[in-house]
Amino acid sequence: MSEDSWVFDSLVGFLRGPVWNVPILTFIEHKSLIFEASCEDESEYGKIHEEYKNLVDFMLGSYMEDIGITPEQFEAACGKASGHIKSQFHQTLFEQVWAADDYEIFKRMMIQKNIELQLQALELLQQRHGIIPESYTPGDGDEMSPEERAIMEQVIKKSLEEHKSMQEGMDQETQDLEKAIVESNEQKSQLEAENQREREMLEKALKMSLSDNSYSAPSAPTVVPQTTIDPEELRKRQEYLKSQRDRLLALKKQEREKQLAEFEHNSSQKRPKSSRAARRALSGNTIDAQTLKVRKALAARLKAEVIDG
Repeated sequence: MSEDSWVFDSLVGFLRGPVWNVPILTFIEHKSLIFEASCEDESEYGKIHEEYKNLVDFMLGSYMEDIGITPEQFEAACGKASGHIKSQFHQTLFEQVWAADDYEIFKRMMIQKNIELQLQALELLQQRHGIIPESYTPGDGDEMSPEERAIMEQVIKKSLEEHKSMQEGMDQETQDLEKAIVESNEQKSQLEAENQREREMLEKALKMSLSDNSYSAPSAPTVVPQTTIDPEELRKRQEYLKSQRDRLLALKKQEREKQLAEFEHNSSQKRPKSSRAARRALSGNTIDAQTLKVRKALAARLKAEVIDG
């Protein structure tokens, strides 16, 4: 084993922990809200991608300062990293790193996240009304990390508590709207079809990046007809669902901040600069780009691992 292997092993631990995940996932979720598959003007998407690159560079740079190595040393450590890296990484970590280096991957990741959040909000609503068992976690599947699953479990608990306390003060129109949303299968079927398509498009973009081929979008999916719903009623449902999605995001952010605070309090490996960087990113303050070389080296190492592994 290389004497530099500790550097990469340390990085793996950092990328799997809340100091990295809290600001990165919060950024992805909150910024994803404007990303739509049908958008023709992507100028705002490009600006957000630049912000994301800056955030990734900022967090990696702060991490390197904490462990006391230079970008050059990190680059050398990446080149000597031991095999089996892939087994230590969750799929979302690959996407997060590559998305900073590839606009198409970033765009697909953000569109898919927006749809996924709407689907989670819908499933939370259904759960409140007893359509889905309380033990069910919205977004169940291999794509959710254990940390995210723990956050969702807390969000579900708070959401159910909130709903019980708000029910008495909820006007009849809102109650009827919620009931119509949770009892209709059309909206959920539509979101599930869109979510599946965007996941496939993201996977294709990842493969294209690995092979250095040009990206081409797959054909559009079969749209689930919603002809039985009045257009104005459909608009109300979509707006209400988005308001529930926004509340879901607020609850997730609260839980992530608590997770970060607990980690900082209990961890034996203190990362003061990384922790301050995470909190600065969470506060919404503007951050400056730092070490591009680190991100490039990390992306190259992960790509090599996937190709060779």
